[in-house]
Amino acid sequence: MQEDKFNDIQVSQYTADKLKKQALEYKRLQDTFSKRFASDANTQFYVLSTKWLNQWKQHVSYDEIVANKAPCKYFGRITLERINDDLEDIVQKCFKYYPISNHPWNTYMKQDLQENVDYVVIDKEIWEFFISYYSGTAIIRNSNGSGKDKQVAVNLLRFKCVLLYPSIIKQISYDSMQRQTFESEVLQVDRNMKFKDYQNLIQRTVHTFSGNFAKDNNVRIWRYVTDQKDQYKALFNEINKQVSQLESQDDMCFDFNGELLTHQQYDSIEDVGIIDTNVIVFEFKDDYKPWCIRNQAVQIEGKCENCHVFKVLSFPCICRKVSYCKEECRQKDYNYHSARCEKHGSDDESVKSLTLTQTSVKGIVGLSNLGNTCFMNSGTQCISNSYPLVEYFLKNLYFDEINMENPLGTQGQLVKKVGSLIKKMWCGDRQTITPTNYKKAVGQFQPMFKGFHQHDSSELITFVLDGIHEDLNRVKKKPYVETKDYDGRSDFVVAKESWLNHLARNQSIIVDLMHGQYKSTLKCPTCQQFSITFDPYLMVQLGIPSQKKRSIQFKFYKDLFQYQYISIPFDKTKSIALKDYLKILGEELKVDHQQLFGYIANMYTSFEFLDENKSIVEIRKSAKRSQLCFRQITDLELKMNKKFPIQFSNKYFEQQYKKSYFQSGAIIVDGLMTLKQVHQQIFTHFKQFFSEHEKVDYEKQVLNSYYSLVYKTNQNYWNPCAFCNSKNCNDCEVKYDDETVEEVKNRALKVDQQCNFEIVIIWKQSPFKSAKLPDIFDHFFKTNKIEIQDINQKSSMSSTINSNTSQGSVTLQDCLQYSQMPEQLNAENTWYCKVCKEHVQAYKSMQIYKAPQILIFTLKRFKASNRLFKQKLETLVDFPINNLDMTDFIINSKTPCDYENENETNNGENNKQKVIYDLYAVSNHFGGLGGGHYTALAKNKFTNKWYNFDDSMVGEIPESSIVSKSAYVLCYQLRTDDSKNCQEKTMQSIQE
Repeated sequence: MQEDKFNDIQVSQYTADKLKKQALEYKRLQDTFSKRFASDANTQFYVLSTKWLNQWKQHVSYDEIVANKAPCKYFGRITLERINDDLEDIVQKCFKYYPISNHPWNTYMKQDLQENVDYVVIDKEIWEFFISYYSGTAIIRNSNGSGKDKQVAVNLLRFKCVLLYPSIIKQISYDSMQRQTFESEVLQVDRNMKFKDYQNLIQRTVHTFSGNFAKDNNVRIWRYVTDQKDQYKALFNEINKQVSQLESQDDMCFDFNGELLTHQQYDSIEDVGIIDTNVIVFEFKDDYKPWCIRNQAVQIEGKCENCHVFKVLSFPCICRKVSYCKEECRQKDYNYHSARCEKHGSDDESVKSLTLTQTSVKGIVGLSNLGNTCFMNSGTQCISNSYPLVEYFLKNLYFDEINMENPLGTQGQLVKKVGSLIKKMWCGDRQTITPTNYKKAVGQFQPMFKGFHQHDSSELITFVLDGIHEDLNRVKKKPYVETKDYDGRSDFVVAKESWLNHLARNQSIIVDLMHGQYKSTLKCPTCQQFSITFDPYLMVQLGIPSQKKRSIQFKFYKDLFQYQYISIPFDKTKSIALKDYLKILGEELKVDHQQLFGYIANMYTSFEFLDENKSIVEIRKSAKRSQLCFRQITDLELKMNKKFPIQFSNKYFEQQYKKSYFQSGAIIVDGLMTLKQVHQQIFTHFKQFFSEHEKVDYEKQVLNSYYSLVYKTNQNYWNPCAFCNSKNCNDCEVKYDDETVEEVKNRALKVDQQCNFEIVIIWKQSPFKSAKLPDIFDHFFKTNKIEIQDINQKSSMSSTINSNTSQGSVTLQDCLQYSQMPEQLNAENTWYCKVCKEHVQAYKSMQIYKAPQILIFTLKRFKASNRLFKQKLETLVDFPINNLDMTDFIINSKTPCDYENENETNNGENNKQKVIYDLYAVSNHFGGLGGGHYTALAKNKFTNKWYNFDDSMVGEIPESSIVSKSAYVLCYQLRTDDSKNCQEKTMQSIQE
């Protein structure tokens, strides 16, 4: 078979002459190589793959040509790979040597290769000869010695290494390294190189980095030795343990127990004796900052805290944050610094040193009422029992992430007071705490909380969490972020893009734990133009439905083009089959129920044609994030024996690109119809578009002239098109012939059992004289005065609910579903429609696209009854304490933090999983708006019991008493498989 393959390839005389010339030229260069190799002027050589060279020799029939024989059978018939592809090694380089574009050591070879087995050494002339004909990677190596005794250092010494300078230490200090370790980076070097020359090379390399690095004396090289298996992680942990206590204004320095390598001690690289357990640390010097590493082998340099002169600092303070050039300076600064000396690197030594002990109150603590501060105490207890956030504070991690530059924050004042309070509430031994300093800090951040007026616990939680976020925002300089239009892209692509834009300006523990993402849709009531955006949220505001009855919403198509948005009352307790529900629906719409045809329309996937035996409750549920549609079919469609629904859409060409009209639907054909009849059937619907033409003949005038019909292909790189069996199909033509629909369907299903029968109408020119191609549907609607209407049907299926009727009770799921329903904007809050060119009262709907680890709901109990007053809804909302299933109310089941592991084909939207939450805290509101009172309920992580927090009074409460009419703010935590074990281990580690 292989012989036949080679015989099939014909070699032209021109190619043959070219290959013979290559063989003879290489023979000439190889014969004179030894002389060139011995020349002292030749110090750089190239490495050539033996495998590639042998293939090339067969390709040019080298042995036969130089022997003046007939070429072999492979002559001109081998496809050569890139030169040296089999030799080059892909590694994580610590950095590139100067000059970075062409230094020989910046190209890595696989290790343990043998000369004349895996590679041969050639000179520049031979390499340039090969590279003039073929492409490849140059692997250059230097030689040592002279004459015939010259040795080319091919296999270089490869070693583990880490680069350190103040900015990197600062990243570790701020805990902003993506992985809690150094990357497994390496460099390589000639063993015979003088160590002094190597130091000079690194010093020249420093200037290839951006930054304020010193011009001279800018590099120190260290050896780190450890017996741990992962040397990189061991070094990272050693540094992180020290610098995690540093603040942004501190010098990024740490003590290092490694060995300083100098040319005075080691003459060559070989003398250093680098082994596999070593990590070589390259330390670069910032021009305006001291060296990062402190070691007995070097003196500490920096600014003296007293005289502010840059000197050797031999007298550090015990707090390690300040140092002095001499004892006299330390004595002079003593009185000033002693009051601020922080032995443990915090703003409050006593707070930072607090740890959990056997006598700690562990969160079961009351907060004194300072005067109408029950709202603050209630909200704060909810925050204090948010376990992942508590863990963050108990570990003192917040000190390392304070953003001193954020103008929206308090330069750490608020977060330090929050941290101080939380640590006292968990690690202290007092049963009651007076939160005076905490209240002051909250008031400074948000002036509305100054004084002693009653406020809202939900607002308090929002503002405190926002304040913590701004104080801990890891983004120091917020870039300008431009938002792109939805433009028909998939939800996931736009949502991820929006989230990354959010992260470009907002990154903190609050974002990590508590920020979710909404999908917000605005739709014009006139032209149906819509806008979709994805926005972050901290809390989910849930409206409370005033009645148990639901509504079912759908589009009702009178024909393919005229439709109404209709919403009618719906009782989900009556689960009947669709065929029975159509009878009820027919009476409502005043249409023969036999002429009603239903389907669920999806924007980016195939329609779901409804089974008449399926429950209407299930249909309504499955259509929750899609569009339920009913169409009145024609008499002709009704009489068809083998009804076969076909989805269709309309597109047009603009500058060689297909663009959508967003006009789609479904037609009914008979399975016995020929494709000719299908063409004509579709044309009967579109014939009204040709009203300006006289006696239009479809076959002669319209077909492939005004529009074409194509199948929407399912073809991908592993499946051929089901309709034309081609692997390169780009929507193939619906032929105008006598093949029946049933024959096409059966033929397609043989190729792809999952095949969907969908037709795309590709418009090529406008049928209207006064309308351009992109505007034909708009023109048709305006000419025929077709208006899209939104109708809230008053139905005989349910009686009108009087507004004064008892409010009864609802479930949290009812509130979630109710809050996702579209609402029309009021006249004071209009939206500009780009199509209508005017501000309109659009319909707005909000859906949870992604939910965070900590999900907080606020029940909208206070609603405006008129412009001046609000009324409180006392409706009992029955919410689950355990096992809140959010799966049906979240579009993407992954958390926002999982975006980095998701892509368009594999994400929490198309691979949806169960999303279960458990309640851990509730903020309650009792009484009316003027003289109400707030308390909190929370589940303690240590005792696993529920407690009632009523200001300074704390007591156990049975789980059966958690759900009440007073529930206002509900705090849930995402359940994961290992969350329980993980939490127990973490709490044990905190106590230890």
